[in-house]
Amino acid sequence: MVEANQTAYIVHVSFLDEEVSAIPLAAFYAALTETPERAVALVRQAVKPGAAVALTDARLSQNTAQAIGMIPDVAMAL
Repeated sequence: MVEANQTAYIVHVSFLDEEVSAIPLAAFYAALTETPERAVALVRQAVKPGAAVALTDARLSQNTAQAIGMIPDVAMAL
């Protein structure tokens, strides 16, 4: 359930996996939480150590967050 005080922040992740590619791989995660700092922290916990994690200016609407089944305080790969 999406609470009124929660936002689905979009976070960019990049990491180098030399077994897959010589260039960094990129992924986007969303985290439904109350602050952008908490969103970044949740994504850091969900990805490999050493991955570059950066908050974007993008957000998901509450309708979209609910439609894709986001759970508060859980990072979700997009």
